[in-house]
Amino acid sequence: MPHADLLAALLPPVSYAPSGLHLAASLAMEGRELDRVQADAAHAVGGLRPFLYQQWLEDYERVYGLPGPCALGGQLLQERLALLAVALQERGGISLAWLRRYAALAGYEAKVTEYREFKAGHSAAGDALTNGGWCHAFLVTAPGDAPREFKAGQSVAGEALRTWGDPILECIINWRKPAHTVGLVAYIEE
Repeated sequence: MPHADLLAALLPPVSYAPSGLHLAASLAMEGRELDRVQADAAHAVGGLRPFLYQQWLEDYERVYGLPGPCALGGQLLQERLALLAVALQERGGISLAWLRRYAALAGYEAKVTEYREFKAGHSAAGDALTNGGWCHAFLVTAPGDAPREFKAGQSVAGEALRTWGDPILECIINWRKPAHTVGLVAYIEE
């Protein structure tokens, strides 16, 4: 049922005649607008789920300041969605678990190692002599060079089937790390 008819049904039965010239025009105009809003509602709800409705991706990137410093020319759709996932999950807090979570949101299974000072009485023989600047360094270890593969539904036509190298992981770690620290990234063979 059109909204104009629904609005007319809401009028008091004696006070107003829905067939009146001015009232009928007003009801028709307001009814058309409500019909349009209802038709667009499903599209607007899609804006709440940018991973399913990618036509909203550019708006989300604009609002969250993406692609930010981690942008590379010709970024894959998967990489853009991974950076958005990181931005949406931003909660703050600096810890090893926080850095691991950031890497996982971007699609990387990473291990984070924090270096500590070598102290007599606390450290053992064979421990690394990590004094000075090493106290402010951490190592992120990720499997292989984490190739990014084309995935149906997550990639678009024209993207490479597989890409190597991990500037995204390195950028995310260095972008989100505390300013006084040094983030190192190492890749291990699987």
